[in-house]
Amino acid sequence: MSKMLLQSIQEEFGNRASSSLMERELYSRDLGPVPALLVDPLFHTMPDLIVRPRTTEEVATLVRLCCAEGIPVTPRAGATTVFFDAVPVKGGIVIDLNEFSGVVALDAAGMTVTVKAATPWSDLESYLNARGLACKSVPSSAPAATVGGWLCMMGYGIGSLKYGSLISQVRAIEAVMPDGTVQRISRTSDPSLDWFAASEGTLGVITEIELEVRALTSMQHFLLHVPDNRRALLVMKMLLGAKIRPYNLHFSDQYFVRGLKDLGLSDALIDTGGLLVIDFEGSAKELSAAGKFVQQLMKEHASVTLLPEAMAESEWEERYKSIRIKRGGPAVLGGEMWLPINSLPAYLDDIQKMAKAYGVNLMSYGHIVSPERATVMSMFFADETKTLQYIINLSLVKKIQDAGYRHGGCPYGIGLWNTPYLRRIYTSSQLKDLKARKRRLDPQGIMNPGKVYRPPFMLNALNFYLGMEVFALIRRAFGKGW
Repeated sequence: MSKMLLQSIQEEFGNRASSSLMERELYSRDLGPVPALLVDPLFHTMPDLIVRPRTTEEVATLVRLCCAEGIPVTPRAGATTVFFDAVPVKGGIVIDLNEFSGVVALDAAGMTVTVKAATPWSDLESYLNARGLACKSVPSSAPAATVGGWLCMMGYGIGSLKYGSLISQVRAIEAVMPDGTVQRISRTSDPSLDWFAASEGTLGVITEIELEVRALTSMQHFLLHVPDNRRALLVMKMLLGAKIRPYNLHFSDQYFVRGLKDLGLSDALIDTGGLLVIDFEGSAKELSAAGKFVQQLMKEHASVTLLPEAMAESEWEERYKSIRIKRGGPAVLGGEMWLPINSLPAYLDDIQKMAKAYGVNLMSYGHIVSPERATVMSMFFADETKTLQYIINLSLVKKIQDAGYRHGGCPYGIGLWNTPYLRRIYTSSQLKDLKARKRRLDPQGIMNPGKVYRPPFMLNALNFYLGMEVFALIRRAFGKGW
């Protein structure tokens, strides 16, 4: 990036454009503690410039300039993932969208709200709740995750079981395209709204989103102790088949529960099985019917224990804090899977076989996000300050992904670090279509390059799988107790 261009943008945006080394360093990482040894030789994660536009017109002007000069553009707001989705890998400009926060318009009669893309989900929920409304679904990282960011991911989380994925709730978006034009995109437009779900900022910069909302209703929470994973699946299936579908269904295995207990973060004490959190929302009549259904469920499964209501309420209050387990770290490593629910027991069994083989404490939790699928996180404690051990421990992340793949699963989210698994995530035909969309909308490849569509050379499947298998052998032979 030329000094003349750098100076021109800084004059245009004033103190909202920064080339400060300290600031640029902060934007060269996300929540994933990846050793510099693995990053610096392969990628240019240090942006040349950080710009904080305030209007869609400013974003469009900036993107047009980057398009003309072939400068990479990385949109960034909450940066709450660990996949480098919002981290540049080819330098260029990071567009910090955090000025794009707040509600633009509320249509209470039509049950829709239009918000700026970097609005945190918890802020939107608070705004709606004060007006007797609520989001249909929210991510489990709602206090930090933004509306636009979650749309650019897969968009499944709390509430998805009842109301579907985020993309099914979105009516339209405003986006700055890679050529700098501004478009309102819907399901009937060209390109279609569906193209932008899980696009991870590679097709344009989303600035506004219109989405459906629901009436704010009462809730009822239940917490069950299930004796084993197969019984848990049976209970889940009964709940999925009920007339009153749960708003949220969350499970934690005994190792995750024990980890929270050891840290003083949970009152639950179980030695086997796991916990199943059931959250219903609806009218008084619906909640009464849901309660009766749970009681009937308890009669049919005598080995399942209904825990005190106060514990269930506490689990709901802590719904955004699952990753608090990290306090046992200093870090956690793991893999988040998009998994068929029928495979959950076998997957969790495999995870514990792996834990024994490698001498590591693997903890799992997740959400049932559709009648067929769950998002499952399996993780273990790691110490990022011990660089060599930490790098070797990364091989266990692949082993977690392998376990999920054996049971019909794939990674949840791609970014940079999950590109080696592209052939597990998409069929050849699907990947061909995605690449065609990218070429059509972004022929110069400036929009968040290096993500989603193909792995870089050192992360191609052959190199990556071979390297991780070698590390796994070392970890198994010498690393127990790390």
